[in-house]
Amino acid sequence: MHDAGMNMGQLEMSIKQVDDAIALAHEWSHTLLHATETYDMERIGGKLEAAMSALDEARGALEGYQEAIEADHNAVGTIKLV
Repeated sequence: MHDAGMNMGQLEMSIKQVDDAIALAHEWSHTLLHATETYDMERIGGKLEAAMSALDEARGALEGYQEAIEADHNAVGTIKLV
């Protein structure tokens, strides 16, 4: 735990859960996309492709989150009670 009260391990695990949820949503969207292709459902297929692209962007935004947490942790410093 950081001196300021933020538990870095919990923060990292929570962000990993978000990343995993995005990955799962992408996987489901991909599976559904294949199902729509089987039945020539172009309109919903296009929506799924757009969703997958947005999910890829979201995962990309989280890349390097472990290093960012570590850097922020080290930059905050120690709070001393007087």
